[in-house]
Amino acid sequence: MPELGGGYKLMVILNTWHLVETLIDEEMSVVSCGGAVRDWASVTRQVQPAPDLPITPIIHEAVHTRRAVRIDVRSRKGAQKTFHIEALPVLGPSGEAHGVQVWVGEPGQVPSPPRIVAGIAWELERMVIGQTVEASMMSGVLPEAHVPERTPAEYIAKAVKFDDSASLFELGIDPVHGRKWEAPMSVLHADGRVMRWYCWGKGRTDPGNVGIRLLWHDVSDTTAPELPTLSELGMQEMLRTAGVYTGVFAAELAVLTMWLPDAPPWVTWRNVSGGNDIVHPDDRSVLAEALAAFRSGDAGPRSARARLRSESGWRTAQLSISPYPGPLSDRLVLVQVSVPAGEFGAPAVELRGSDRGRLGG
Repeated sequence: MPELGGGYKLMVILNTWHLVETLIDEEMSVVSCGGAVRDWASVTRQVQPAPDLPITPIIHEAVHTRRAVRIDVRSRKGAQKTFHIEALPVLGPSGEAHGVQVWVGEPGQVPSPPRIVAGIAWELERMVIGQTVEASMMSGVLPEAHVPERTPAEYIAKAVKFDDSASLFELGIDPVHGRKWEAPMSVLHADGRVMRWYCWGKGRTDPGNVGIRLLWHDVSDTTAPELPTLSELGMQEMLRTAGVYTGVFAAELAVLTMWLPDAPPWVTWRNVSGGNDIVHPDDRSVLAEALAAFRSGDAGPRSARARLRSESGWRTAQLSISPYPGPLSDRLVLVQVSVPAGEFGAPAVELRGSDRGRLGG
């Protein structure tokens, strides 16, 4: 490892891109170097090229101006080397920088194209995930088809393998300011290939930002994506063939977080205004009542009827509500959805007023 004098060892990998997260104001750490994941590492140790060339002011400038910074700097100590530095902010849906891609290289070395990265935000109050155009394009969505907000269930549906949904829900439903979250995700691209994403987030509780700020990073060129196991695929196909449709809901909020594995074909759950827009407002209480019963020690499944959103209006569904098996059992419930016998052909309740406008999402 080369030294620049004074015992300072150059740890930064030159002529590559480093991803620095800035998910909390005035905090930053390195989460990826050249597409290789780092464990929330020190910016000074991982990115600063010389002891007398502080890198954090350059990153702060990119964060606060929300513009790219390109500069040549020269160390006056040791080997007195010159470095070319570029800092490209990664903006989230609010326009604030969720991260900065930083290039530290030799003068005259043309930076390679940076890897794809995007900022998104989980908003707790409305239980939606805000996304930028860049976030949509990561999975092959054309810019003209970009939708600025998605429900958690819609976002999870992008993944072909994602084993850390429970920890994401835990932080999203009960955010702790500054708490870290990270996980890999395998995502199906519109062209049919499976991508490897790595994701980082931090809880936010400051006004206007309650929820999670996140970075999605495509590292497919350095790490092969994980695929579902044969047993996972077999279970999904068995449920699909049997027509069993189970949703995971945040009970007190009546928010759909994900389907296991598929949604009932007649339920409208995409392009809605929020995660709690699937269950009729007058029927949402059945989920909270079931959760209250589970908390009291009655773990038996509970049956209820509720109206769910469909393309033609509200349709009555039979719900079998069970406790969620895991650390979020005090928040989440499993809801098996079916149509009451003899009612599928019945006319749906027409959507009116603001309900009708929400179908376009």
